[in-house]
Amino acid sequence: MKKQGGYRKSNNQRRTNKPYKKENKSLQTFQKNKNTAAKNIERNDGKIRLNKYIADAGICSRREADKLIASGAITVNGKVVTELGTKVSVTDQVQLGNDTLNREALMYVLLNKPKDYITTTNDPQNRRTVMDLVKNACKERIYPVGRLDRNTTGI
Repeated sequence: MKKQGGYRKSNNQRRTNKPYKKENKSLQTFQKNKNTAAKNIERNDGKIRLNKYIADAGICSRREADKLIASGAITVNGKVVTELGTKVSVTDQVQLGNDTLNREALMYVLLNKPKDYITTTNDPQNRRTVMDLVKNACKERIYPVGRLDRNTTGI
């Protein structure tokens, strides 16, 4: 026999007279990530990986820096370093041969790109590039970080 049921409350109904307050879960996630990031910064004590330090000095890419480190060409505070993943402080003296490496200062140049300029560092077809427009903008190394088509103008 089938049981006949009476009135049953659904689980969705509230059983309180308190006003309903919906939690903002995206805000909670953001705050959680923010605290985690702060802890990671504290753990590193301001140190960065040696390959990043070398790349930031403008010598080569991180992968190429790994090869330099593994070959024993890099010294930190007078000691040869060959272990990948070594971390250095900004106060450490990093050398490649007899040359002391210093991290480059970050410089951002905002350019309103005119029409008919290519957004690249060099062009095999010898067309005009955005690098022609900024070659004397500052002494730091500059390279484009965004792509705009040749006919596109703007920032």
